[in-house]
Amino acid sequence: MFGEKLRKLREKAGLTQKELAEMLGHSSNSYISDIEKGVFLPSKEKLRKIAKALGVPFKELEDMLFEEKLKELGIKEKELLELFKEIPRMPKEDKEAIVKAYLKIKRRKQKNGVDNQKSE
Repeated sequence: MFGEKLRKLREKAGLTQKELAEMLGHSSNSYISDIEKGVFLPSKEKLRKIAKALGVPFKELEDMLFEEKLKELGIKEKELLELFKEIPRMPKEDKEAIVKAYLKIKRRKQKNGVDNQKSE
């Protein structure tokens, strides 16, 4: 969970929730506490500030956040997670090719009447 990973990074940096929250412009620790409990995920803007405050690369936190969002969508397979992490950094033509391939598969499944539900 993103919040648990963030807590570990915060603790490794030697910061309390209140100290980190104050570095982000909040007067209490509730903002950080809520993120660590999984109540919500921070915006990209806040994520940049958190990365700077913790002294970690923004990309590291961005990847953690992206992975959490994919898991919320039910995407858990390691290979798919890696693919989805790479897509934003791919050239436009490659992104378009992936989308076209996905849409082709989706149309084929719909045409064949294949249920789009997860098979267990």
